[in-house]
Amino acid sequence: SRKIKAVVSTQSTGNDPYLGQILAMVGEIIAYVGAAGLIQCCGRRRAMIIMLIMTTITYLLAIPDVNFEPSKTIDDAKWTLQSVSSLIGLIAASGVFSSVYLWSAELAPSSHRGFVFCLCSSAARIGSFCGPFLFNNIIKENKAVALVVLGLLALVGAAACFVLVETEKKDTAVTPKDVVNRRKEHQYTLL
Repeated sequence: SRKIKAVVSTQSTGNDPYLGQILAMVGEIIAYVGAAGLIQCCGRRRAMIIMLIMTTITYLLAIPDVNFEPSKTIDDAKWTLQSVSSLIGLIAASGVFSSVYLWSAELAPSSHRGFVFCLCSSAARIGSFCGPFLFNNIIKENKAVALVVLGLLALVGAAACFVLVETEKKDTAVTPKDVVNRRKEHQYTLL
């Protein structure tokens, strides 16, 4: 989602770098509030799948570069389909990121929870280091490749959510045996 902030801030806001950061900040707030509401309404698994599919769709919609309004000068801000779709994708991806922390705390037993949080945080840090390096090099060649890769990764994440157990309205697992029992009771359904 950090790479998409760069797409939004450089394309849609003209020469004002602060406007892009403000838009990204407002998007983060909308993401956290929206994710909480969606989780309350649909449950954790469905909410994650919906947000990841929304992320995939918006990243793939961002591939064509369609202008919504003609610019009068070079310095004017141009709202394009790519910048609007990227901003919506940023909101969906940020909602997924916040939901992962909630769900990982509920999937792991108390004795393993700290280790699971460390793994999630480490994976997020590795991605935040590698992502800009990789996508800055890819985006020089073609922006569509970076957006397709992000969309496909979100789709893989949505597919991975199908095998996870729904934890809504269930007691938090305290021991590893509780996790095994919860897995035995779980029925694999599409939604």
